[in-house]
Amino acid sequence: MAVGIRGKFIIGFDGEEHRLLRDGVVVYEGNRIEHVGKSYSGRVEEWIDASTGLVLPGLINTHLHAAGAPNDKSFLEDIGVRPLYGSNLGENLTALGLSTSRVDMKILARYSLAECLRSGNTTVVEIGMVRALGEEEAVRMIGEMGIRACEGHGLGDGRTVRTQAYNFQTEWLGLEEGLKGLDAATEFVEKYRGAHDGRLMPALYPGGVASCSGDFQRAIRERADQLGVPVSIHAGEWVVEFQIMLRMYGRTPVEYMYDTGLLGSDLIIGHGWAIAGHPLLAFPPVGGGDLALLAETGTTVSHDPVVFVKRGNRMHSHSRYLAAGVNVSIGTDTVPQDMLNEMRIASYVSKLADWDPYSGTSREVFNSATLAGAKAIGRPDLGRLAPGAVADIAVIDMETINNVPCRDPIKNLVNCAQRSDVRTVIVDGQVLVEDGRLLYVDEEKLVRDVQEAGERIWSKIPEKHHFHRTVAEVSPQSFKPWEG
Repeated sequence: MAVGIRGKFIIGFDGEEHRLLRDGVVVYEGNRIEHVGKSYSGRVEEWIDASTGLVLPGLINTHLHAAGAPNDKSFLEDIGVRPLYGSNLGENLTALGLSTSRVDMKILARYSLAECLRSGNTTVVEIGMVRALGEEEAVRMIGEMGIRACEGHGLGDGRTVRTQAYNFQTEWLGLEEGLKGLDAATEFVEKYRGAHDGRLMPALYPGGVASCSGDFQRAIRERADQLGVPVSIHAGEWVVEFQIMLRMYGRTPVEYMYDTGLLGSDLIIGHGWAIAGHPLLAFPPVGGGDLALLAETGTTVSHDPVVFVKRGNRMHSHSRYLAAGVNVSIGTDTVPQDMLNEMRIASYVSKLADWDPYSGTSREVFNSATLAGAKAIGRPDLGRLAPGAVADIAVIDMETINNVPCRDPIKNLVNCAQRSDVRTVIVDGQVLVEDGRLLYVDEEKLVRDVQEAGERIWSKIPEKHHFHRTVAEVSPQSFKPWEG
């Protein structure tokens, strides 16, 4: 069935770049776009009215932890671990993870994917659901929610362990152990490649650069080349990791992955802000530094700004990475899992990092959330509205209290639009959000389930925290309780 969308603004793709089309139409049939233009004279069975809307390609989120991210909400804000340079990794975040049951993780995963869809996010690189829920449940949930997702097993032949109060080191489990996991990950790729009409895209997920030895990274590179799937790794995500890599190898995380051959056009580095030259690290670059190596190899960096802004830190900067030739995409990592919010913060922190209003432009961050994300996962048929592209589409109402007056809809999208302005979301030609509501999720029940899961998790914190601190000690309420 041919479906048409009449939009006030349409972000079409001319083969080279996004272009703004006013008062135009998008027509799709099945799961493919047939036409983008001012008008259409062909057969259309159904029209979607977007006469006050901005019609754009579905946003691509390149770093998401669906089964765990909602834990952060109402707990990790306004806190950090001072000896860990403000990060909550290895302590408060670990306590949350240990306090979360599989039942809770299933609820949180559903909530995460629902949040993503509600912000016009149609594709996610989801990391962790297989480990949290098991293969079958993770795949089933992706199918049920209707979203497009990269998914796979977490990998590593080492783990980061705490040897003293604030001393973290890598404990090696052995290459053989890592290779067993890689074989299981390969079986997942072969079993589920093309599942849910191609919406599930298998991937390889080495957990972190400090927990994957050089030999294991080389094995992952060889396997990824054989399988032809995306790879994502956490690297350059906190000061402690950067220091561990220097102590073990005398190389930055990026330099070490360059040495092992893991860097490449199919690799997404989650976070990637802790590179030579960042002012928090006091470690100057040599020559072109890490950015030159990333650009040379075509590696993608997923800029996930909100989680680091909360810790008082930021990438230096979105625009500088782009100027160096690095493919920069955008991910959410933490809550809110809202790509509109993430684009806004990406723009603002880039301006702050560079002391420059021309840094982190709306054009740059929108391209990162669409074209760069599609490039990162090797899908040139995503992230654009053009004939032959997949019908992953979002419609944002531009005539709301948030978005008027509107002269430049992309500037309004990045600087003003809210999740409540998202009216329609289509994935693979299927409408999943209509009139701002998810069609296949009971939102009221989901809200109740998530609140109850949060209360169960918080009750376990003292038992699971490394120093057995209470919830109130770790994360004090903003205001003291008052009985009235």
